[in-house]
Amino acid sequence: MERLQRLSPIQTLILGFVAGLFVALALALLRQGRAHGDLVLRVEPLETPADITVYVGGAVAQPGLHTLPAGSRLADALDRAGLLSGADASRLPLAERLRDGQSIVVPERSAQAPDGSGVATATVEPASTLIDINTASADELEALPGIGPALAERIVAYRTEHGPFQSVDELAEVRGISPRMVDELRDLVTVGGVP
Repeated sequence: MERLQRLSPIQTLILGFVAGLFVALALALLRQGRAHGDLVLRVEPLETPADITVYVGGAVAQPGLHTLPAGSRLADALDRAGLLSGADASRLPLAERLRDGQSIVVPERSAQAPDGSGVATATVEPASTLIDINTASADELEALPGIGPALAERIVAYRTEHGPFQSVDELAEVRGISPRMVDELRDLVTVGGVP
């Protein structure tokens, strides 16, 4: 007490100011701590579609749009559409994961082997069932496996700009179509009357 009495009025004022500053700082920290205590950070996973829709056509019992769970494989779509007895699924990538909007065309096989053995073998479909890439519309091209609306439009634009395709291999010149895709499409398409 004696010490406090010995302080000058200016020292008392400074001491009071410092004490008030500490109290204000403590209140600010306390208030800030409460505000941070109320902060809740939630991390939510990105929504993935529960279902996808694909088109299945060709040698199937139920051609058309089929809705399947996300992550389904091509074999699941074929099970849903029901393969016909003349279907040749051996050339299709059955383990491939499906994506929404994909089109799948199941080719047919011949009923008799060329050697007359009666054992069916996979053959190229007759020209009448192949899609002519020189005359098909974008909608018709979308029925091909792996060809969506964007690629179908690019195929039509390419043939409009460069003239008719001279061979199926020329499809690889279209942006977005790889040589592997050309190999998968080879037995499903034709270039019509082009030699």
